[in-house]
Amino acid sequence: MGRLLIRLALVASSSAFVLISLALTPAAAIATSSPNVVIIMTDDQRWDTVTSQYMPHLSRILSQNPSTTYTNSFVPTSVCCPSRTSTLTGDYSHTTGVFGNQGQWGGFLSFTAPPEGNSISSINDTTTMSVDMQKAGYRTALVGKYLNGYPSGDFDYVAPGWNRWFAVGTGAYYNYHAATNGKRSRFFGNAPKDYITRVLSRVAMRFIDAPSARPFFLYYATTAPHGPAIPDPRDVGRFNLSGYVQPPSFGKAESGAPNYIKSLTWDSSTVREVNSFHKRQLDANYGVDRSIAQIWSALPDNTVVLFMSDNGYTWGEHRWNSKHVPYNSSVRIPVMVVGKNLLTPLTTGTDPCPSMYSFTTSCDARIVLNVDVAPTLEGMANVASGHVFDGLDMLTSAREDFVLEHWNDSYPPTYCGVRSADWMYVMYNKFEEPVQEGLYDENADLYEMNNLAVTDPADPTVATELQTMRDRAATLCQVDGSIYPNDWPFQG
Repeated sequence: MGRLLIRLALVASSSAFVLISLALTPAAAIATSSPNVVIIMTDDQRWDTVTSQYMPHLSRILSQNPSTTYTNSFVPTSVCCPSRTSTLTGDYSHTTGVFGNQGQWGGFLSFTAPPEGNSISSINDTTTMSVDMQKAGYRTALVGKYLNGYPSGDFDYVAPGWNRWFAVGTGAYYNYHAATNGKRSRFFGNAPKDYITRVLSRVAMRFIDAPSARPFFLYYATTAPHGPAIPDPRDVGRFNLSGYVQPPSFGKAESGAPNYIKSLTWDSSTVREVNSFHKRQLDANYGVDRSIAQIWSALPDNTVVLFMSDNGYTWGEHRWNSKHVPYNSSVRIPVMVVGKNLLTPLTTGTDPCPSMYSFTTSCDARIVLNVDVAPTLEGMANVASGHVFDGLDMLTSAREDFVLEHWNDSYPPTYCGVRSADWMYVMYNKFEEPVQEGLYDENADLYEMNNLAVTDPADPTVATELQTMRDRAATLCQVDGSIYPNDWPFQG
């Protein structure tokens, strides 16, 4: 019984876009000007699908309100569970110890403090943004996906820091239960009203509308467009690929590709499967866009919204149809911040916007990461964290590069590397020999079709850059006191 009472005060979240909303009401320990904060996170949504065609409601909100679109936004670990833990804590996988979706180094239990879980790091579900916000006086709610492997028999578990908890499993669309404030919900069937995005939207709006003198923090984490990517009945067949131009990397292994890429089969049935999933993801995400419009209308003034995805997704580039890999389509995510009549005006970007973001004139080309979400939003909310973040305040700070890290919980092989605006470097573990390194020129080779570490290592310019990135990766990939799996390619 004591365990249940502890859990009733908590809520958590898990996949990819971030909506931030901060309310205008005063509360103890919170300045009266502190906003409501909302994170909207989608699951497996590509960065290049936030357009006026695919997400017209979000595009309109961004164009009609003070906002910033971050045009170089990434995740260091392109997998659902590690990305979500990094978003909630502001810390890299080598700090949280969460590198995958399951096993010793991944999943719900690896982020849950003992005695409930097996977290091996002091940065876990007791040190999240929700804990900080709740301690400061915010009402908090997690609505949607928490972490991979939850609930799966743990419906009574509510993570620390959440006042309202409505969590569903990965890939839920129909025929599911939700973990609701320490209990198992009623069964949601296969009627249109049970469609997951409709349900999550209703729950989120009820939380927003609940009368309270305190500001709120809402983590709204959709299950769409994660596989099986089932659209709302209203959106089935909404989009097709007519006019869509496949990139040069579609169905091709780059020159000097690592073995796990070269060994992939590619035929007409694979193409049909990839393109079918591509269309279903677009359709499923339109329902998310519709729910964003509904939530935006319900939000009070003085609310900041951060929209993001937990990771990118490849649609056949390099023959790959998933995330995990270090390529651009996998590690790049959408990140947008928008304010609704904020008392403290939002600082907007001043960089030129790419043509795909023609719906807005406010863009910021600095590199930002999911680990920057917690320090940025807590800063806007005037909330103090219980620990020092790995991430930076994206409104005031800048970085030249960042670490890429992946553990082989399935495939591809474990790797670590570094990404800058100009170059991507990666080293795979010993099992990927003889092609163990990758170096790609992100300016001259936009689709990463030439691994210079293999094809041209003797070129003086390449040799110099290769050594520079190798040295930088050695620094970022073996941080003193950090947690690394046993097969890590960089050993101290």
